[in-house]
Amino acid sequence: MHGIETILKEEKIFIGQTKGDSMEPMLCGGRDTVIIVPPRLPLSSGDVPVYRRGGHYTMHRIIKVTKYGYLICGDNRPVPEKNVKTEDIIGVLAAFYHDGKYVDCKDAAYLAYTRKICRTYPLRRFRYLLKRIPSKLKELIGKDDSKCN
Repeated sequence: MHGIETILKEEKIFIGQTKGDSMEPMLCGGRDTVIIVPPRLPLSSGDVPVYRRGGHYTMHRIIKVTKYGYLICGDNRPVPEKNVKTEDIIGVLAAFYHDGKYVDCKDAAYLAYTRKICRTYPLRRFRYLLKRIPSKLKELIGKDDSKCN
């Protein structure tokens, strides 16, 4: 993956296919193509940076900018990464091809989608927590039952 950084430094643009499902429904892994450019800092809520995480790169949306860094989360994820630092960001999504259709990240429809995703993040997190309640209750009840036997 070091190729992404090298290509961005030399060519000022990286075009490649996505992997994974963390940015669905906007980007479908293995099908859609992204166009990444070097970041113009500071980034803001709604931007989709590519950043270093461990030994690989991740592309998720900035939900909030804090004094400690960026709160970043995939559109298809309920749990964010906190305090992502500017120095870990190597590029930012400029455009993409979704199902063969070109989408510019400055397009009005895309910006409306971005605002909706950022605004509804707390609901996504809440739904995730609600879905976990039944399994957590089963765990608790199961643990209590084992004490009674």
